[in-house]
Amino acid sequence: MCGIIGSVVILCVGAILVVVSCLVTFIAIPSLIENFVINSVVLLEDTIQMERFEDVPFYLNFSVTIFNISNPNEVLNGGVAAVDESGPYVYRLYQGRNVSGLEDDLITYRKTEYFEFDAEASYPYTEDDIVTIINVPYHAIIQIAERNFPELMSVLPLAMNGIFGQYNNPIMNVRAGDLVIDKIPMCTRPGIIGTIACAAIREMASTADNIEVQDDGSVTFSILANKHNVASPKYEVYRGLTEPRNLGIIRHFDGLPYFNYWTDEEGEDGEVIKSRCNDINGTDSGIFPPLLNRNNNLYAINTDICRSVELRFQGEVEFEDIPAYRYSANEWFLDNDDGCFCLNTTAGITQENGCLFKGAMELYSCVGKCHLYCIILLFCFGTASPLSICCIDRLQCSGNVLLLFI
Repeated sequence: MCGIIGSVVILCVGAILVVVSCLVTFIAIPSLIENFVINSVVLLEDTIQMERFEDVPFYLNFSVTIFNISNPNEVLNGGVAAVDESGPYVYRLYQGRNVSGLEDDLITYRKTEYFEFDAEASYPYTEDDIVTIINVPYHAIIQIAERNFPELMSVLPLAMNGIFGQYNNPIMNVRAGDLVIDKIPMCTRPGIIGTIACAAIREMASTADNIEVQDDGSVTFSILANKHNVASPKYEVYRGLTEPRNLGIIRHFDGLPYFNYWTDEEGEDGEVIKSRCNDINGTDSGIFPPLLNRNNNLYAINTDICRSVELRFQGEVEFEDIPAYRYSANEWFLDNDDGCFCLNTTAGITQENGCLFKGAMELYSCVGKCHLYCIILLFCFGTASPLSICCIDRLQCSGNVLLLFI
């Protein structure tokens, strides 16, 4: 009898231990781990994760490859360009965030980025390399004049020479470091017509991304100087306190919950319906929510191309013996199946519907809107008139000065 009772007790105790073990293994421990992860990443004040959020404790390698034209004379005579890659020119990219507000589950900040040339990682390439490239600002002026004001083409070279000086050529030789960050000078000796044009360009430079007015009145152009040690527009994102899976998700960017760069739709009563292309999805790309599900895609905005980028799960990997998920943006990155990224402004390389071929996208509204290439063409008949600048795709006459706006 005692043996039976003992066996029953042992079975009961064993069953209880099995149940408890299962509860601990499948419920308690995962819950503890999940809570530990959440508490390690949500943005609480006076914590190490907030410190790392404000000052990222490591740098990223930012590589720049320049397509160098090896046969410029042939190209100028109508030939096809032969290009070779120069680079990569590697920069150490340091990132930080200047927090300006904490309110409930929201944090407000501006991002800053600092580029430092890495000579060792870039070797044998240096910032003093001379590269031969298409003169992008030069061609912007030519294309705008040819399309919108062909009658001014005969006097355009006078203004162009004043604006570009030694770089007044469809193809230019330029120092690699100047092109990327150190800046290419313009309007250093503008001349009569060039002075008027440069005055207008200086006026618009206050809103230009890649153009900057110098103390001597000249103007400079570069690819990355507008990002180097310059505060970004304001971000307002979730801190993850209420819902950890919302950590880093952008609520507003530059004061708005959406972009205004791409084609919208019009409702039946005339109201504007924001297209999916103008959606702001995901994070600022420097932080992502915890507890990722590989069946769900990640999103982050890229301010260089003014859109949200979709990152899809690619597989399981290891980083320093730590299991991880790998997400990337591949061939679907520049899909435009809905058509709202199609601006129908680029000529010559489009499909029958006016959209660019797959793998390319138009950035006219992103970097061209009264910014990088909002070029003002002036045709003076004697004296200059006061100039005003707007962002309208039209030709406007003001006194004895013709202004071309884009």
